Amino acid sequence: MKRAYKKITAIFLSAIMILPFASAIFAEDKPVRDYTESYVLMEPDTKTVIREKNGDVPVQMGSFNKLMTVLLAAEAMDRGELTLETVLTASENANSKQGAQIWLMPGEKSTLSELLKGVIIGNANDAACVIAEKIGGSEEKFTELMNARAAELGMKNTLFTECTGYYDDELQHTTAYDAALLLCELSKHEELTEIFVTRLEDIKDGKVQLVTSNPMGHRYKGSVGFKCGTGPSSGYFAAEGACRDGFSLVCAVMDCKDEDRALGLAKELLDIGFGGYTVISLDIPEEMPDTVRVKNGCGIEVAISAEQTGNALISKGSEGAVEVRVILPSFVYAPVRRGDKIGELRFYCKDRLLKTVQLSAAEDIHKKDVLNILSDVLKYIVGF
Repeated sequence: MKRAYKKITAIFLSAIMILPFASAIFAEDKPVRDYTESYVLMEPDTKTVIREKNGDVPVQMGSFNKLMTVLLAAEAMDRGELTLETVLTASENANSKQGAQIWLMPGEKSTLSELLKGVIIGNANDAACVIAEKIGGSEEKFTELMNARAAELGMKNTLFTECTGYYDDELQHTTAYDAALLLCELSKHEELTEIFVTRLEDIKDGKVQLVTSNPMGHRYKGSVGFKCGTGPSSGYFAAEGACRDGFSLVCAVMDCKDEDRALGLAKELLDIGFGGYTVISLDIPEEMPDTVRVKNGCGIEVAISAEQTGNALISKGSEGAVEVRVILPSFVYAPVRRGDKIGELRFYCKDRLLKTVQLSAAEDIHKKDVLNILSDVLKYIVGF
């Protein structure tokens, strides 16, 4: 009996000694993943980047993907193609979607409002697919629309391959900078803010309760919402926006190790933006000339028009340091066509160039031909 006890003890001790080595072997087979922790804090009106880290590094986007689906739905409403009360029908393809769902059956009808709530609050893949198929005709065609819109927004390092972000496709990617550009556009759609900042919502006649995955939407002061989440092979992201005193910011935090890290970075960045910066309007200086002289033209001067000056982002407390410089030639040569660039307005804050605004010809001034010259000569002789 004692021998048996000693034998069991020896086996037990041997197992304890081997365990650390076995763990080390398995750890080598499964290396710890490095997370990019990329982010961009941006002012949406001017697209000014306030803070950035690894902003152009491609990362897998996970369910961030759905924000493009939401944007295209909002833009379809802008065009009058859909309303929040439009009824959509679930397909077999939508029903087959895995991951987060609102359990749509083939043929089941839902309003766009309910589906958007399913996507935004509940991260539902089946609801996203129903919206995609309605707008694009099929999920594949909708994916083409997603990529076309991304190109229009300047999202040069983004590729969409489906409409949910759930499915493990290594080709599908974005960057924090591109993500921020999408958030800038999405922030224009105030009609979605109420859904974005909702914490709890019942849909399908109370059969499904949605709980938001984005706590900043109802906790952060001035939040206009957006989304946080992950995907099967992506890190966690936090896509957040807020507005205070007419000043808006968006923040894209991508590829973090967990939700707390992503949300913590987003809050920190938004706090930095609202605490240290403000937006001012840029005005055309009163002393700017209305015209510029023209040589060899049928007119002796051409009227000037300026592009919209818009706004600029500056550090708080530096409002008095903003100045504008008018860059104009003493004359231009005919012919001059309406819209031709003549000069510039350059807005500076101390030595930093904030914005350049083009000054253009507001009219056509034709070049003198032989008849014009003869007419001038005759006028001179008669007048003499």
